[in-house]
Parts: sequence; structure tokens; C-alpha cells
Amino acid sequence: MSEGTAARRRRNPEQTRAAIVEALLAAVKDGTFAPTSKDIAERAGVSERSIFVHFPGRNDLRLAAVETQSEYVESLIATPDPSLPLERRIEAVLERAELIFAAQRNPRLLGLLESQTIPELDARMRLTDSRIRDALGLVFEPELTCDGARDEELLDLVEATVGWAYRHQLIERRGLTQRSASRAVDRALRALFSANGSQRG
Repeated sequence: MSEGTAARRRRNPEQTRAAIVEALLAAVKDGTFAPTSKDIAERAGVSERSIFVHFPGRNDLRLAAVETQSEYVESLIATPDPSLPLERRIEAVLERAELIFAAQRNPRLLGLLESQTIPELDARMRLTDSRIRDALGLVFEPELTCDGARDEELLDLVEATVGWAYRHQLIERRGLTQRSASRAVDRALRALFSANGSQRG
């Protein structure tokens, strides 16, 4: 009996299921946007049949992968104390934004495409987006609040500036490094808050 076969047999069903999900995510993160069941099976150390045993429906594996990916991304969301100086809060948010982008870089591209035809996948991605927005609203509450009400339009701009799409543009289209992209986002955030403060004054 080979070492791989022995390891395979020691897994319980949940471990096998998790290995398959992680194999799909690993393939996508490596740039393979349409991995075959054979590729996933080899990465997971399981048989191709195991994939269909654990994920019999056409979209079951995709949805499980999105759930795992979403939970991981949500664990990276920054929640610094809003009473901290703005500079420290921005630093904390940008540090986590770099980690989130690294985790989402390829999976989000595929997710956005598949969300057009898989409603459950779209709903789960929107939930993560909503949680990121809510966190930004809390972190920058002092800058977003005017006369006791949150400025939702300003929060829209903050979300767009910190989010995946702008960083994707800076890194993938402009060729910036993560650090350079963060400097651009930092500058944009400070400009937003400064302009908003001037308007209030």
C-alpha cells in the first residue's frame, strides 16, 4: 500500500470534503480557472469518484469553495478601534486589504463571473462584501458621521477605494506592487476625508 493511499484511507468524510474544496481553491489561486475533476482529485489526494460522492450536484463544489473562501476573507477584515488616530486606522485597514486582495486575487475574478449564473454564489459573495462595508463604516465612523447620521455616499467612496476592484486595477492593470497600491489607496483615503472635512467646515 502506497503512502498516499494510506493517507487517503485515514481521512474521514469531512476531511476528504475539505481537501477537495481546498484543492479547487488552490487550483484557482494558481491561475487554473477551470480545473478538471482529475486535477482537483490529484491535488486533493482522492479519487475522481470521491469528488462526485461528496459533491453530487453541478454547483455543490463551487458553493462549498465560495463558503470556505468567504469565511477566510471575513476572518481578515480589519476592525481597529474607531477612537484611534486616523493614520493608525488607515494603516490597519490597508494592511488587511493587502491580505484580502492576496486571498481574493484570482478567486474573486472567477466568483464574479460565476455569480452571474449561480444565485446562491452571488448571495454569498454579496454577504462578504456587505460585512467588509460594515467594518469600514465602523472603523471610519468619526469621519463618516455628520449631525448624527452616516454619510452613505462617502462610505461608498471609501469602500470603492479600499476594495478589491481598485487594487486590482492598480496591480493587475497598472503593474504596481502591493505596497505601491497601498500608498495610492492611502493617499486617496486621506484626500476623501480631507475634502469631506473641508466641505463640512
